[in-house]
Amino acid sequence: MVTFERGKYDKLTRRVILVLPENAINQDESNFNNYIMNIPQFLYKKVIGFYFALLIIVVSCSSPSKIVVQDLQMQVPSDMNTFSEELLVGEIADTKIEHIGYVGPIKQTIKPTEGSVTMFLFVSGKGNIFADSIAQSLTPESIAIPMNEISQVQFEVAEGEELHFLQFTKKLSPQDIVDLKNFPEENKYDLFFTRFVDSEPYTEKIKSPNTVSRTVLPADIVPRVSLGTVEAKGPDEVGAHEHPMLDQLFLGLTDNDITVHADDASTEFKAYSLLHIPIGSSHWVTVDENKKMNYMWMDFFLTKEGQEWLKTHKPTSTNKKD
Repeated sequence: MVTFERGKYDKLTRRVILVLPENAINQDESNFNNYIMNIPQFLYKKVIGFYFALLIIVVSCSSPSKIVVQDLQMQVPSDMNTFSEELLVGEIADTKIEHIGYVGPIKQTIKPTEGSVTMFLFVSGKGNIFADSIAQSLTPESIAIPMNEISQVQFEVAEGEELHFLQFTKKLSPQDIVDLKNFPEENKYDLFFTRFVDSEPYTEKIKSPNTVSRTVLPADIVPRVSLGTVEAKGPDEVGAHEHPMLDQLFLGLTDNDITVHADDASTEFKAYSLLHIPIGSSHWVTVDENKKMNYMWMDFFLTKEGQEWLKTHKPTSTNKKD
């Protein structure tokens, strides 16, 4: 009999137990050899080959967790008025992530990719976005998502301003397209826009009462994607937890200065950095005294059913009772 554990990146990992007939190993060597030789030769080769292959898999998958982090280049080169860099290439399936910087005065047009959803996260600077006939002023720590029949968006940055944002282009699966059409009408937007600070707060068992958490992008607006923020003054922490049903990124926001832990790995995580939590890992966050926790989490669910995880977030009503 063989038992195994499932682990990060959905591979076999960490433990294999081979159970032979009772006392077979404890018999003397000749009896054990006789037992082995009684196995038909072709079956013997298959069994040995299977366990040899399984051993290779176990060894190759037992390496420590690695936390992948990439810093954003927040200074556009002096001889350029546009800048872009691709981030965490290949880390999130079917998702391209770009950091874009514009130096004003400039007008720049971006056309959403057909069959995908495009999300813009604004991290620094000011500007304006125009989505067909919709105009919206942009400030740091806000989000815009053109949807429905929006064919293009235009960014405008005034002279003396420098706008930095992340562009996520996520390919939609056939099921995503069906789900998008069936979302409630109140979840359908031409241009979804909100500032992080205006988003609905929530509580969670793994966080202290001093932590302020907000849901920036609720479920069922963009298929299998949800975003939120976490803010606290140190000392504080987000307790250890696991969620193998999703890929998660962290984006360091203004003044963020924390340590992220995943299994036996840890790394410092600053403002204007993008980090990938190893999928399936036990991970947690700590912030020291006189430092600030201020980051955005981005959940990319592997399946629609995986969004049940969001029920651990309990909305906090901001309405005062009479």
